[in-house]
Amino acid sequence: MDLAARLADAPSPTMTLLPDGSVDRRFGVLDRRHAPESRAAFVEQLSGGQRSFVTERRGVEPGGQAVNAAMQARELGADAELYGHLDHDVFGVLEVDATSMGGPAAVNVYEFEDSAMMLTTESTDIRSWTYDDLAAAGGEPALDADAVVWTNWASLANTTDALHRAADRPGEGGVLVLDPGGVSVRTPDERAGFVDALDALAGRYDVVLSANDDELGALASAVGVEGSVVERARGLRETADIAGVVMHGEARAVAATRDGVAAVPNFETAGVSRFTGGGDRFSAALAFARACEWPWKPSLALANAAASYYVGTGSTGDRDDLAAYAADAAVLGGD
Repeated sequence: MDLAARLADAPSPTMTLLPDGSVDRRFGVLDRRHAPESRAAFVEQLSGGQRSFVTERRGVEPGGQAVNAAMQARELGADAELYGHLDHDVFGVLEVDATSMGGPAAVNVYEFEDSAMMLTTESTDIRSWTYDDLAAAGGEPALDADAVVWTNWASLANTTDALHRAADRPGEGGVLVLDPGGVSVRTPDERAGFVDALDALAGRYDVVLSANDDELGALASAVGVEGSVVERARGLRETADIAGVVMHGEARAVAATRDGVAAVPNFETAGVSRFTGGGDRFSAALAFARACEWPWKPSLALANAAASYYVGTGSTGDRDDLAAYAADAAVLGGD
């Protein structure tokens, strides 16, 4: 069955997405001729002592990993609930049931010709967030959705404890996709503690870790796992004893599962419209597909399509968009 047929027949699973949120202000970085600047040229000029650069405003929009994932879940037709840090008017455009747990982060996104840089100011509410805040917002029952997408462990200091609290709840949950964010900001001991939390969650949920190559390497090394992408994914999955460890990359997605390793090449994009946010949509689409009980390869294909469509167009694709994109776009090779 191809992706279009699977999407046409897919149900509308319940999905919960949490716990961050940000107000993203986008700027283009320009050279002196007001053309897009490359990151390499910017670094060279900054290292050479230049302290003044030209930018252009490109808009203000809702952001944060959970928010991005919620937008993708909704476009796929899921019955989505967002629990985030959403105390700002910018989130009024979201067409998803949303509950705020406090003030959002402020993010300035500086877009170069070939990449982007984000400078983030975390809110006090995000820095101090705990599981009790989710409970106070009425979010505990939402952890029993068909799929939960829990994002940005790296930025919320108390998330490891919150994951253990979720693991200790009575009953059984559904799919739980954890997208940890930029784990390099955490110490090796903290990363190892996160892996321990994954192990605890596996007693209640069908747990999937969704990470990019750098995040996968940092988490694997914290528990003594080294090697290739496949070796790190397989070793980390075995250490945490979870359903799957997925690496999403530019060329391919790789999943180490209890049934073996699955790899699916990514789709080509004619150009790049957005350099950030694709991974969040990957994780949401992966959770959607697994909640629909799809096998691993079509689940990875949908996740790849969601991420690449967004990177190429700057828009979050719905079922029809992604079905057409997957049918028409060429796929990349991958080692």
